[in-house]
Amino acid sequence: MGAVKLLKLREAYREVLRVPLGLSLYREPRESARLLVEIAGLIQPPLVVAVGDFVTENLVRAGLEPGVAVLDFRSRREGYSSELLEALVREYEVLRCRNPPGALSEEAVAAVRDAVRRAAGGSRVVVVVEGEEDLLALPAIASAPPRALVVYGLWLGAAVAVVCHPLISEGVERFIEKAFEPASDG
Repeated sequence: MGAVKLLKLREAYREVLRVPLGLSLYREPRESARLLVEIAGLIQPPLVVAVGDFVTENLVRAGLEPGVAVLDFRSRREGYSSELLEALVREYEVLRCRNPPGALSEEAVAAVRDAVRRAAGGSRVVVVVEGEEDLLALPAIASAPPRALVVYGLWLGAAVAVVCHPLISEGVERFIEKAFEPASDG
């Protein structure tokens, strides 16, 4: 495989990403998932995107199956295995990519955008990331259709729900341009 073109998060923007981009649910995971099912019922999103293994598992257990799930089979930097997630990989279309921690690889961004496009057309897609999936919530939000619901986990224990809108997508795109720089070794 060739070199992965890479954008690294600038150190000055690390703290910015600790601030949730949407509605933050600081609750027990099952309770957060139940509330997200309720929110989805109210807004009727054309697409649900789940970023993260623990988030995806809790949403599916609560009855909200995402059109796109972005997984790395890790949670809080520890290995994470789940029969439920393995079942999604068997049932969904699978895209694979590499994405190092603290970065956005061109390959991973393209996989997420492709997954969102396919899911908006009716497919169900799992993006399996070798590396780290956390920052891939950004291209998911930037590429999701209006009213799509993108859910990701925050390190402090919250589930964050972003209801997509063209202005939000545009703002996230601008943030990516400003907060990331080409990696010197990528």
